[in-house]
Amino acid sequence: MGNVGSLGIIKDAETFFTENIASSAADGVKWLSAGDSGDAMFAIASSAARGIHAVGSLAATANNLLEFTHSGIVHYVQVGYNAFEIVFEISDATYAAINFGFNDDELEAATTLPVELSGTTFTANATSFCGLVFDTDADNDDWHCFWVDDSSATSTAIANLRMSGMSLKADTMYKLRVELQDAGSGNGARATFTVSEESGKSASKEFSTTLDRDVALCYYFGIEQRTSASAKSIYIWAPLIETSLAP
Repeated sequence: MGNVGSLGIIKDAETFFTENIASSAADGVKWLSAGDSGDAMFAIASSAARGIHAVGSLAATANNLLEFTHSGIVHYVQVGYNAFEIVFEISDATYAAINFGFNDDELEAATTLPVELSGTTFTANATSFCGLVFDTDADNDDWHCFWVDDSSATSTAIANLRMSGMSLKADTMYKLRVELQDAGSGNGARATFTVSEESGKSASKEFSTTLDRDVALCYYFGIEQRTSASAKSIYIWAPLIETSLAP
């Protein structure tokens, strides 16, 4: 495992004190954002009610996709340990789908989320993804764990992937966290998924996944409008990156 150096695991907490969000990679750009026509991409903001944060908005247009990702597909499980965490809030929780975690693309070019859930059926649009999935098209409006590797999705029963009772409410702060740990040669990543609500309610699950050790990944947050519903504002605080040094 790659956290044996003198620095161990490096933690990088985003303050949003500096404008470092853009639509494409460039010097000084740490985060990327993309959206569809009518959307407002994520940008730094501040208010008396919310302090310093990033905010974006989805237009009231079916299938519009808004994304916030780390700039760089540069993270590998075999290096040792990787984690991604954010705090977020949404103004309208109806007719929404969200993906959070590790993806093999920075931006899905505002087409569709890496993973969708309709009824009890997952559809993996990404080749490799490991993270949390919420979708109001699902039978249960709860967060679910999910992973896909080389276009082969987990066969774990959806009842085991579901975080029962952990839904999504408007104007409520949530903390999402996904951790990946190397399980050694020939094994997929060991993943821990956590959802916490501002009330103190929390759920966590851990799985041995099939995610390859050598797949290049980036940190990903995406939200899609499920129908022509009301516009949505999405607020993000303090994205936290944790990663090992190379062994």
